[in-house]
Amino acid sequence: MGLPRSCSRLLAVAVIVAGGLVVAACGSGSSGGKTSSGSTAATGGARTNTSSGSTATTNGTSSSRSATITYAPAKATVIGKGTDIVVNPAVLSALKQANIAVAAVAPATANTTLHFPVSGGQVARATLAGTVDHAGALTFSHSGKRVTLTNFVIKTKAKHVTATAGGRPMPIFDLNLASSHRGHGPHGTVVESNIKLTETSQAAAALNNGLGVGAFKGGNNFGIATLTLAYARGHR
Repeated sequence: MGLPRSCSRLLAVAVIVAGGLVVAACGSGSSGGKTSSGSTAATGGARTNTSSGSTATTNGTSSSRSATITYAPAKATVIGKGTDIVVNPAVLSALKQANIAVAAVAPATANTTLHFPVSGGQVARATLAGTVDHAGALTFSHSGKRVTLTNFVIKTKAKHVTATAGGRPMPIFDLNLASSHRGHGPHGTVVESNIKLTETSQAAAALNNGLGVGAFKGGNNFGIATLTLAYARGHR
């Protein structure tokens, strides 16, 4: 027996609705798959981007640090030799006329030249910029008065020689290196010759006041110096 028309129509509608639900369910699952896949892709992309960005930042920092590194000129430790000064004949004549005696205090010597042994220091090898310390002293005497200069230090970068007079350090000579000549001696020594020494106003005042004379004047050409340096091993 055939089903009544109303029953046939109801069955058809039920089948269609059921099919729609299945399709909807499938669509929902498909959409969920896409969302999950998209989420995974987004997460993966985020990880990749973050890792890449971090690497780029690290590389940039490393490059920046490398670019800002600076290196100081090579330094050499001075261990010996000395400074010889040929005193200007006009200065010797003026000292003699003023009855001012000059004597070296050991280990410095005063013969045809003044000699001060080098006791230490540190300079840049390429330019000799730095400090050179000396042993010994120099004493000026007049009518029972005496002024002794000690702790001679050549400061080539500042272009002067300092010494201590009456317990007070002061520049006593200005260095003129414009006409100096550099060469090399035996055993790796370095020789800087033709260094012009000029009396400073501070030294002239200290000596004149201490001795009660007026023979010393700032700007006077005191003499010509030759500096010979020996470096510590490894810095020749």
